[in-house]
Amino acid sequence: MNSLLAAERQIAWNWSDYFKNVVGEGASYNVALASAFSTISTILWIILGIVGAMGAVYAIWLGIQLARAEDQGKRDEAKKHLITVIIAVGVTVLLILFFNTLLPAILSAFNTQEGVDSFINLLRK
Repeated sequence: MNSLLAAERQIAWNWSDYFKNVVGEGASYNVALASAFSTISTILWIILGIVGAMGAVYAIWLGIQLARAEDQGKRDEAKKHLITVIIAVGVTVLLILFFNTLLPAILSAFNTQEGVDSFINLLRK
């Protein structure tokens, strides 16, 4: 890869910067795309907060159930649920971080102007 092209390329860490770099600030649909993805991104961050809070509360409740369990069967069941909650919250956090920050960065890092121009021409047809 040409180092001059890599030096000129800017990595976008959010969707609005990505659309500014790819489409250009003067394009009429840039505002619509940036607004739509900004709304989706905000909703995903809210979902992340809700899932994190609910997961923490449920994990605490499962920890209490694990501590209070009298027989081994109930302890094993509470432990399985606790592991499942930790995995589910972790996967949710990773997916939201991936779609909100890493995906625009990856797409902007591998963006070529020829690919963008052909995509815009395809949209115009």
